[in-house]
Amino acid sequence: MASPEKPHLVFRFAVASLAAFVLVGAVGMVLMIRYARERAERAGEFHSTFVADAVLAPALAGADLSRPLADSEYERVLAVGRERILTNGRDVRVKVFNAEGTIVFSDSREIVGLRFEEEAEELGEIFEGAVESEISELNAGENVQERTFADKLLEVYVPLRMSRDGPVVAVAELYQDYAFIQSDIDAFVARMAPLLAIALVLLYAATLPMAHRASRELRRRNERLNELLENEQRTVAELRDLNQRMDDFVAAASHELRTPLTSIIGYLATLRHPDLGSDPAVRAEFLEAADAQTKRLLRLITNLLSASNMEEGSRPVAIERVDLAAIARAVVAELPGAAERVRIDVPPDQAVPTDRGRVTEVLKNLIDNALKYSPSDTTVEVGASTDPEGFRLWVSDHGVGIDQSERSVIFERFHQVDQSATRRFGGVGLGLYLSRGLVQELDGRIEVTSSPGRGSTFTVVLPAGGMPQASPERVAATTA
Repeated sequence: MASPEKPHLVFRFAVASLAAFVLVGAVGMVLMIRYARERAERAGEFHSTFVADAVLAPALAGADLSRPLADSEYERVLAVGRERILTNGRDVRVKVFNAEGTIVFSDSREIVGLRFEEEAEELGEIFEGAVESEISELNAGENVQERTFADKLLEVYVPLRMSRDGPVVAVAELYQDYAFIQSDIDAFVARMAPLLAIALVLLYAATLPMAHRASRELRRRNERLNELLENEQRTVAELRDLNQRMDDFVAAASHELRTPLTSIIGYLATLRHPDLGSDPAVRAEFLEAADAQTKRLLRLITNLLSASNMEEGSRPVAIERVDLAAIARAVVAELPGAAERVRIDVPPDQAVPTDRGRVTEVLKNLIDNALKYSPSDTTVEVGASTDPEGFRLWVSDHGVGIDQSERSVIFERFHQVDQSATRRFGGVGLGLYLSRGLVQELDGRIEVTSSPGRGSTFTVVLPAGGMPQASPERVAATTA
């Protein structure tokens, strides 16, 4: 069942995106106000340029601007200025400077003829044809009179030409009440701010569903990636475990194969000794021991070959009626020390349609396993019965038992309960693995019940009718 969607991720995105949109809106407003101010100030410069070209230039035409205007000439220009410039409420002061920086005309008679050094230094670029403006907070000494008009003024310096393409003969400085500039700014912002806000709100509203879908898709992909990562980690863990088991198997197999070979070589060397080999009692004892070690070596090699054949699926299933009691006796006779400890309780007429070789290998592995993991003074029981489900064959011991945590892995390849180099019990960890695989090839199953310290019982369940699911390719021969 999928885990419920966590809304806090979308909520956090919504809050973060809202903060981002608010920040974008704030930056947008700052940029908009800056643009509106620049736009309004450019409009103010255009207004002053128009006033200078359309009003002042015609009014000053023919006047000698090398000296301050006086008397009737001054009055004439002043009348034009008051009538056409200073009556609009926007322009509050007019000054005209000659090339030396002297004020030759102003609507304020008191400053006509004055020269301000700081103004003279700034007029050079204007005489070259540039238009410049600045916002004045009216702090300069020359702005004492203008402080009565407004708190802030826009000062625009305009080159004054008597004709359209003529040379610059003077510089006109026009003071505009900044309230007019500010009103243009406020009007522009009042028009554009709601549009910006609406655009951001719509964009934000459109972003939330996309974020929600993206969050769900991201969460789905993350879950898929987590699943893949978990699978990869499990695979890596399984490969590491298998690699460790293979290393343990190689070490155990080397030891298990070397031990009987060393014993056989030692017994044969003893038998060749002229003094010891001539003693019939010693000779019989050593031959019996060598025979036991040879059978042990044969069982190890048989298990290795059986594991290889089982994985390749190269050995066909041969069904015939098998006497379980006879197989059990044959296995007990073959295993060293088994005759004294194994008690067979299988009905003599217990014939089962199955594969003789596979059942023999399974029983041999289970009995050998029971003998190995139980004390030498205890018995191992082999029994069989029939029920509606099929035939049951079991091997019980009174040994160390199997812990509950180990029961799910005891049938795995190369697994041994004690994997240490100093383990008590021999073997290479293939007996139970082979037993389960061989039983499954017969369409049966193998079960285990165990109590640690009290023993274990392995039960093989075979189908009553042989192999009902077996295909002709798997069954090589069937004998009634």
